[in-house]
Amino acid sequence: MDIPVAMTAPAAGHVADAPGATIGAPAPLLVAYATQTGIAELHARDTCRALQAAGVPTRLLDFDSLSLPMLHAADRALFLVSTSYDGDPPDMAEAFNRDAMGRSAQLAHLRYGLLMLGDSYYDDFCGFGRRLQRWLQASGARPLFEPVAMDDEDPAALQRWRVGIGATVLR
Repeated sequence: MDIPVAMTAPAAGHVADAPGATIGAPAPLLVAYATQTGIAELHARDTCRALQAAGVPTRLLDFDSLSLPMLHAADRALFLVSTSYDGDPPDMAEAFNRDAMGRSAQLAHLRYGLLMLGDSYYDDFCGFGRRLQRWLQASGARPLFEPVAMDDEDPAALQRWRVGIGATVLR
């Protein structure tokens, strides 16, 4: 994934998820994905690689590993989530959907980006992603940029995601 070059001002000397991270270094940017077929994971990994190349430390997690305490500890997060069938979360996001998203959380400190992958063939296009967005907003989190709904690998939507990251995360 190429982040627009004009927006890639690297932060000096930061390595993603370095085991010996220095005190005072910025917290890694949380990048969490929920996927059924692997496409959201692919885009999440590409996003992390591009951010790391620009000097932004990242922490990549699948939704099976994501928890509310992690979101409370993060100041920024990127979510890349697919929707299964007609609005359902992917299997790996079932527990988070049930346990965390079942109630409001105190996330006013959190800024987030959201890429929602889906298929407009289904009535509830990007249903899980839209539920995640509503939950984040109800919990006080604020978007870094307008959430992006991607219909079946639409390159224009992926480009909007990249531009949003370039304009907000890398500025």
